Amino acid sequence: MQETSLDIGMDEAAFGTEYLDGDGDLGSDVRGSGLTRPEEVMEMLFNSPDEAARFYEQYSRGKGFAMRVGKKLRNKNGDIVRYTYLCNREGFRQKKWLELEGRKREHKVVTRCGCMAEMRIKQNDQMGKWYVSRFIDDHNHELLPPKLVEYLPPHRKMSDVDVAHMDSLRQVGISVPKIYESLAAQAGGFDHIPFTKRDMYNEVRRQRGMRKGDVNATIRYFEAGAKADEKLFWRCQVSADQHMCDLFWCDGRSQDDYKIFGDVLAFDATYGRNKYNLPVIIFSGVNHHNQTCVFGAAMVSCETQATYVWVLQKFLECMEGKAPKAVITDGDRSMRMAINEVFPEAHHRLCAWHLLKNATTNVCLPRFTTLFRYCMLADIEIEEFEQHWEAMLDECGVRDVEWVQDTYRKKLYWATAYIRGRFFAGIRTTSRCESLHAKLGRFVERRYGILDFVTNFQRCVEFLRDNEDEMDFRSSYGTPVLQTQFPELEKSGAMKYTREIFSRFRESLKRCVRITVVESQPCEGGTIYVTQKYLRPGRKWNVMHVLASDKYTCSCQRMESFGLPCVHILSVLVRLDVGSLADTLVLERWTKSAKFGLYDDVAGDKIVDIAALYRMRMGTFLQHCKRLARLVCNNEDLFKLYTEQIVQEANNLESMNDSGNSVGVGGGGNNGRVLDPIGVRTKGTGRGNVQAGARGVKRRKCSTCGVVGHRRTRCPNRANMSVPNSQNEVPQMVSQSAVPGDFPPVENIGVQDCYRPSAT
Repeated sequence: MQETSLDIGMDEAAFGTEYLDGDGDLGSDVRGSGLTRPEEVMEMLFNSPDEAARFYEQYSRGKGFAMRVGKKLRNKNGDIVRYTYLCNREGFRQKKWLELEGRKREHKVVTRCGCMAEMRIKQNDQMGKWYVSRFIDDHNHELLPPKLVEYLPPHRKMSDVDVAHMDSLRQVGISVPKIYESLAAQAGGFDHIPFTKRDMYNEVRRQRGMRKGDVNATIRYFEAGAKADEKLFWRCQVSADQHMCDLFWCDGRSQDDYKIFGDVLAFDATYGRNKYNLPVIIFSGVNHHNQTCVFGAAMVSCETQATYVWVLQKFLECMEGKAPKAVITDGDRSMRMAINEVFPEAHHRLCAWHLLKNATTNVCLPRFTTLFRYCMLADIEIEEFEQHWEAMLDECGVRDVEWVQDTYRKKLYWATAYIRGRFFAGIRTTSRCESLHAKLGRFVERRYGILDFVTNFQRCVEFLRDNEDEMDFRSSYGTPVLQTQFPELEKSGAMKYTREIFSRFRESLKRCVRITVVESQPCEGGTIYVTQKYLRPGRKWNVMHVLASDKYTCSCQRMESFGLPCVHILSVLVRLDVGSLADTLVLERWTKSAKFGLYDDVAGDKIVDIAALYRMRMGTFLQHCKRLARLVCNNEDLFKLYTEQIVQEANNLESMNDSGNSVGVGGGGNNGRVLDPIGVRTKGTGRGNVQAGARGVKRRKCSTCGVVGHRRTRCPNRANMSVPNSQNEVPQMVSQSAVPGDFPPVENIGVQDCYRPSAT
């Protein structure tokens, strides 16, 4: 028979670390027996090359070296008739790698030393078995002790169970070192783990390499998710060189939430959430529990007007053309121009916190910041606002400051006096966006790519939705204890509102006793009731009741601004002996039934793929195995019995399923349609991305006068500043006829406060 020698390469991962006995040791036929002499090995027969490879691998583990597959010899028919298994230190490193010029990395240690140890097997045609034709057990290097042999790369293997366990823990944000420590604790020590942390990092890198591009893997993730969520929406914009520029996505439940709570939209950009440094824009709103809910998200390459227009257009397309009635942003010019173009009918409100921050930065007068806060947040009439504004300019001497003039021109976007009557669901700042960004930071890391960010972002959204489901339960289970003097009205609110909104309604109901109805005036179609606060005859509010529609309106416009009846309307209801809230006083978005019948299958809106399903099943099965292990490992006889059964069943299943094939992560037939984005620098990029030599020296700056070189406590102009140090320096509350220079107390007005009725 003619034979031809063919070197088909070295396949180090062709065979698994399968032990010959059930306790994880080398087996009785390798360690602790007489089968270590070359004469006895030469007499061995194997049913298959795999069996021979497993034997030599276990033999090498016991001796203190590692095995790799060498050349294979084929006959003229192409059948392999000879296998060679070598010591992993066989051969020498090629000189071209040692003499390579311009090398950036340090050379790896030389491990090839020309070791001649090997085992060669051939097939016996008559018996159909494989016999050892050559066995050399002499090594020209030192063999490792048993404690160190496990660190040899061929002996470090991660099984499918280990990979699935690692993936499931990484999905919840646990780092690789922590996972390694957890596995060591479960195995009884680090020396019982058949791999190292470096192998875990290599497995993560291997999975990322199988994705054929970060963006393409994300697209395949969306395509797989669309099979479970038919409403899943995503759009991607690429550049001329096919690099991804912008990405927008929104799942079905977010679209359903927007149909109910999409009257108010808040969005802001967050930075440093991915390895490409792409800004992330999150669209959010307020649900019926006064919690933040997510409507969608986008990743953009730049924050220009054109980019924001594209994102808002895709958002509008996703929501079937429904535009919000009000939008809250931080005042970015590109955002503002894009909102005016895409949402021309929506009222744009600027964030109060950013305005106060800019006031401190541009004016640097604490007194101005205090008075500006009052002008912005106080519930006063337009004429009164103008009087206070003029008095503030004269007192602080900032009439000619450009920022103050520009801010006054935008008063329709931030002054409560001009915004009253427009529904903003109690939102005055983008603090909800900042809080959402903080929650997102618990789920994503700076090193994440596009796919890792999207999957962990969805986990964050599911976390928020779980909180909403819990609040749904709390609102529907049990009845609040009645605490006010008007149990009928209080019970009516408890039956309709959610628990969080009801608590706010009850506070207004408690305060309505301070309001007195001083007179009633008949009018066309109804009655006008004039109300005033106790011992405050200078302030009056008119409540109109239309008999035909049973509709109540108040001049304070709290009902239109927040969606809850004000104390003035509640005082009229008490005066009329009304025992329940009219439907016109209950905004549907604040009720328990706001989302009834919208969706029944909660699991149907989650984005899942085959790999995630595989990990979920693996985790469930591991829990059952841990339960069995707790009961078995305390008894030696039970341990041996169940270990033998498990090993036998695993061998049978591997034979049935062709050696246990598993589900790959990130696979698919996508042939690289979109290239990964290019890293960018944005206005939110921190100093961490700047080289140390280019940062410069940070000079100390005074927060009072803005001059570099000293602090506020050593400011020479400190004595000239008019800073109120006590409540006595704040003028008292005045009536509408007060002089422009007087101001009411402002210490109780905060940026985080919700919309308060004018009666308080």
